[in-house]
Amino acid sequence: MRLWIGLAAIAALGFAWAFSPHAIEVDAAYVTREDMIVTVSDDGMTRVRDVFVLSAPLDGTMSRVEVEPGDQVTAEETVISTIRPLLPPLLPARTTAQLKSNISSAEAALTAARADAERYRAEHNRLKRDLDRAKKLLESATVSQQAVDNAEAAEREGYLALRSSEALIGVRRQELAAARAALMPSETQNGSDMIAVIAPLSGQILTVNRESEGPIAQGTPIVAIGDLGSLECVADFLSEEAVRVKPGDPVTFTDWGGEPLPGRVRRVEPAGFTKVSALGIEEQRVNIVMDLNDPAARQNLGHGYRFVANIAVWEGTNRLVVPMSALFRDADGWAVYVVANGRAEWRGVSVGHTNRNYAEILDGVTEGTRVIVHPPRQLEPGAKIKVRSETKAKRSPETTLTGAR
Repeated sequence: MRLWIGLAAIAALGFAWAFSPHAIEVDAAYVTREDMIVTVSDDGMTRVRDVFVLSAPLDGTMSRVEVEPGDQVTAEETVISTIRPLLPPLLPARTTAQLKSNISSAEAALTAARADAERYRAEHNRLKRDLDRAKKLLESATVSQQAVDNAEAAEREGYLALRSSEALIGVRRQELAAARAALMPSETQNGSDMIAVIAPLSGQILTVNRESEGPIAQGTPIVAIGDLGSLECVADFLSEEAVRVKPGDPVTFTDWGGEPLPGRVRRVEPAGFTKVSALGIEEQRVNIVMDLNDPAARQNLGHGYRFVANIAVWEGTNRLVVPMSALFRDADGWAVYVVANGRAEWRGVSVGHTNRNYAEILDGVTEGTRVIVHPPRQLEPGAKIKVRSETKAKRSPETTLTGAR
């Protein structure tokens, strides 16, 4: 009899244990205080600030282009190609007068271009002197670092303006040569005279548009020339992200093939444009132009290289953060499950900046509180829990709002 009573008691205890609520295994994380950075990110490309496309100055037969992409060229020295002009027809008196007028106009334009170059050269020399003076005053703490930075930026802009004016002289010379060639009489221009196409500025060959020998029409692009020292970065962002960016914001360039590179936003273009995403959705995009902080980094980059620009639009120090995986929607707000005495306690929270990894907590929990991450569906307030693993928020979590690519 006692045996049956014992077996019945054991069976009752087994049923009680089987149907009693078990502790739910969960993962937990601590609420900590960290520094936060909010960034917006999107793809972009490098580009040379001023690209000069050298075109055929007249109709004729062009010789083979011997330069290759990457070759260095020298202004007014490097011959890109030569063109044998077509045999011109006899010119009537009216046409001759018009062509002479074109030569006079080209000569006047060349004179004006030279005068502009002299003016920009004088202005650049003045800006260099201002920069040297600002650096000396900085040593004696008479001026601020910002004044020196402004002087450096002004000197750089003056240098680029000088380079552009010098390149324009080459263009005007080519135009004058074309105007004079058009007036050459048929008996002297017998098809054997060669017109040299010379590089109008110093730099590197970026692209060769036409390489083989053959007939060519006036205005046909031959090569593109640029100075890789003036390399800049441009990326198109969604307009709702671009409004949060301002000149001077720090940038980190990643996914270009090397270590992350620091930079700064130089300009947010005022006009947007429509772009169709890979999903077929029309988006309003805005170009943001950025510069690399370290000029030496340009040596590893070229024209048209891809990168990902991460622009910091907000920074906060000593912020209360929690993993985003611990949050869940509750009516119109957010809530978390807090680990309290072996049970899950529901707690409403106020959330600031968020992303797919972390959230800034404004109210509801305190530092050091353990919260449940990835709460299972069967978890309810007051349920018994067993913490399976615990993690802490990583140092300096970065909130990234990534645009569609």
